[in-house]
Amino acid sequence: MNEPTKEEKIRLQSYFGFSKIPFTKYMWAKHMFRSRTQAELLQGLNLFLEYKGICLVSGPPGVGKSISLRRLREDLDENAFEVFYFFNVRSSPLGFFRSLARTLSIHPGFQKADLFDAINTDLGRHQERCGRHPILILDDCDGLSDDLLEDLRMLTNHAMDSEDRFSLILAGTQQFTARIRQARNKTLKQRINYSFALKGFTLKEATDYVHFHLTRAEGPKDLFHPGAVKLLFQISQGFPREINQLASHALIQAAVKRKDRIDEKFLRQHLMASPMFESSDAGK
Repeated sequence: MNEPTKEEKIRLQSYFGFSKIPFTKYMWAKHMFRSRTQAELLQGLNLFLEYKGICLVSGPPGVGKSISLRRLREDLDENAFEVFYFFNVRSSPLGFFRSLARTLSIHPGFQKADLFDAINTDLGRHQERCGRHPILILDDCDGLSDDLLEDLRMLTNHAMDSEDRFSLILAGTQQFTARIRQARNKTLKQRINYSFALKGFTLKEATDYVHFHLTRAEGPKDLFHPGAVKLLFQISQGFPREINQLASHALIQAAVKRKDRIDEKFLRQHLMASPMFESSDAGK
């Protein structure tokens, strides 16, 4: 196959007339598309912060938990709240407490008990000292050990469990939620003031989501035929991360094939030809 000429070389952005590439994860949270359940989650989280304490956010991978939590952080009054965000914690309880101590500008000690006491004291005095209620967000919690979960529960106890000096938001998949419901985590479960299960988009929301990205990219509004959008929805089960993946794959293939519009037949054909999707629902 001959090397393509200069005229044959194309760029995705210029081919479709995009001002920016759509369907990427590089989006500011304040510009996120909000589905009905994401809007409910954000409203619930803001109301939860009037109670304070412990909150659990659950949902399948790629459903939008992380961007919703980032949106919460963007929306909070920075004069009233201070957020400490941790993602994908996989360390031991000692390793996590050392990381948390560094985040709080506490000299990290070598013994977990000493670290626990120093962090407990700092978080207990944080609002009094800074005027802002501290919120500890742990995103993608599936890797947390039961020992660390119990340590976190104990950390939230203040003044003989009569005050909530900081709030804790835990986010994970349904498997993580199932662990919380197990007998060994019963004490933690009893202290969760609010929980919410985030769900995938409806077909209407998936359609609006595709149009939302194309509009932000200033590209052709009808680039994806309604049948193709429906197929994106069916394969992705309404999960935005998978819609992004499928749509970006289709855009690249359309540019390679010099297609100006993506219909259901084209999308199905090229998803079935891809090693990533050949066992997917594209052939149904």
